[in-house]
Amino acid sequence: MLYSASFMMSWGLICWVLIAEIFPNTIRGKAVAVAVAFQWIFNWIVSSSFVPMFNMYLTTGDDFGHWFTYGHYGIVCIIAAVFVWRMVPETKGMKLEDMSRMWREKMK
Repeated sequence: MLYSASFMMSWGLICWVLIAEIFPNTIRGKAVAVAVAFQWIFNWIVSSSFVPMFNMYLTTGDDFGHWFTYGHYGIVCIIAAVFVWRMVPETKGMKLEDMSRMWREKMK
């Protein structure tokens, strides 16, 4: 439940806003296409791996898959949050035209 709630309140929604505003106008079309493609690929990976992971059974008991699945995806969400916190620049109050300058400065 922690994973589901965390994802629904954070990365699940924020990524679409972030994708739309983070790229400078000069590369926006291609960059958004690549970002959305990766978003859908990873959505497919989570969707197709969730049930098999959830139904895993080891000698520790029937609920191993439940704990493992939610724990695994919870850790992935924590790693994603740290990545965003450390690597994604703040765009609040910035105009789209300012994105090119911001990315040039970050690449130095």
